[in-house]
Amino acid sequence: MKLIEYNTSFATQIAEYKVSSTAFTGLPQTAIKISANNKDYHSLLLVNEQGEIPTFLVLDAGETKYNYTNNKNSLLLRNFSTDQRFLRRNYAKTALTMLPSYVKANFPNIHSIILGVNSRNIPAQKLYEKSGFRKKKKVYQGKKGPQLIYSLALN
Repeated sequence: MKLIEYNTSFATQIAEYKVSSTAFTGLPQTAIKISANNKDYHSLLLVNEQGEIPTFLVLDAGETKYNYTNNKNSLLLRNFSTDQRFLRRNYAKTALTMLPSYVKANFPNIHSIILGVNSRNIPAQKLYEKSGFRKKKKVYQGKKGPQLIYSLALN
């Protein structure tokens, strides 16, 4: 498995990517359109051995991260989802496990990954905690409700 930045060779697969609910995440198709016009918005794909895309995420180096942190050497993890056809197969955990190495290799000046997770999204909170993210005391009031802030230090 590998994490790679989106390119147009994956356009058909992304068009077929299905998110079971958009209550807590955005659609990859929308994020990719943003990435095309925003150099700080990096759409990443977890690609499995069969060349399928089970998991999608964005690393955002733009100003939005300052809603969650004052650390300029951080990236905001957002739009994290697993295609509904691949749920409960450990792909989300795999992507999060691979993420620190990817960031170190591609963003050498970054020292932490931050994210906001809706306070009602308990499964995601557990996943992030199992993946080494630490919950901060600060809460951000997002469009879809309170966002708990998590951070992962990169050593």
